[in-house]
Amino acid sequence: MRTVATTTLLATCALLALAGCDHDDPVPPTPDAGTRPDAGTEPDAGRQPDAGTQPDAGSVQGPAVIGSTPSEGETNVLPVEMFKADATTTGVRKLVTLTFDTPMDTTAAEVTLVDRTTPANPPRTLTGTWSEDGLTLSVAIPRPESDLPPLEEETAYTLELGALRGTEGHAVDTSHAGLGDGRLDFTTGRRDGTTEHACAHALLESPVPVTASASPTIYPATDSSHEFYGLTLPASGTSFLGYTEVVSGESRDEPVILYLNHPIPVAVHDTTEGEDAVASTLEPARPVCLPAITHTLKFTAPGGDRFLRLTFGPTERETFTFVFERY
Repeated sequence: MRTVATTTLLATCALLALAGCDHDDPVPPTPDAGTRPDAGTEPDAGRQPDAGTQPDAGSVQGPAVIGSTPSEGETNVLPVEMFKADATTTGVRKLVTLTFDTPMDTTAAEVTLVDRTTPANPPRTLTGTWSEDGLTLSVAIPRPESDLPPLEEETAYTLELGALRGTEGHAVDTSHAGLGDGRLDFTTGRRDGTTEHACAHALLESPVPVTASASPTIYPATDSSHEFYGLTLPASGTSFLGYTEVVSGESRDEPVILYLNHPIPVAVHDTTEGEDAVASTLEPARPVCLPAITHTLKFTAPGGDRFLRLTFGPTERETFTFVFERY
């Protein structure tokens, strides 16, 4: 038998069911883990600007040397070069040039020369001259003292470039393949005394004018020792070609060198009894006094008063100079 209380409770529940409700309390929806903001989708420290990707003073590449005279590590470098100091005297120096891959700060032009063979010799601070475009520095190394050459023979030197800067202020790159350590290293050889002697003639004397012959049978002589000749060649078609004579010595074969200011082709023939070719070599001269002497022609004149014909050309040059020397 149901009690009154039980009947009343059932009636109440029936009314609630008719209203669409049940006995459970409302539960607010909970956000799904899949719809929540994920730490993986938030800005990540790994995606933020990283100190390792920012410009780094240590990673900025400075200007690099892409060419030099002498070249890096070169040996047998000529230690003395000559130039015309004034109308009656010559001077000596050594020229070094450095070419960079980017324009440089032309207000900074000091380099330091270090004698690695004799460390007791103090380093020398030298000031170079920049080209107009700021890419090439020319350094003239003078005598350290009035009675000493610019550079000693057979000596290892280093030219330190630490004071040079690019236009943005960066030092010379010390890892570039050109110089490696950012310094120019080279070793001198012996002086070239014979070319120095010829340079004195070419720099200070006025050339003796000679017009070469257009005929291969009659031609003027150009065979005086220590003479500085200015030769003019006759026209031959669209180029120039001419002949001169050299008479050899009486008693012995003589090495002969013509110190030329241009690479003029020259053929040598012994015409004493016939038309015999004499071996000769045209080659670049050592750079003792460029551009006064740029090339040498070498041959041996056979002894016995032999008559040699020199054929100059064909060449595009009508005039040139040379110093004639017998040894």
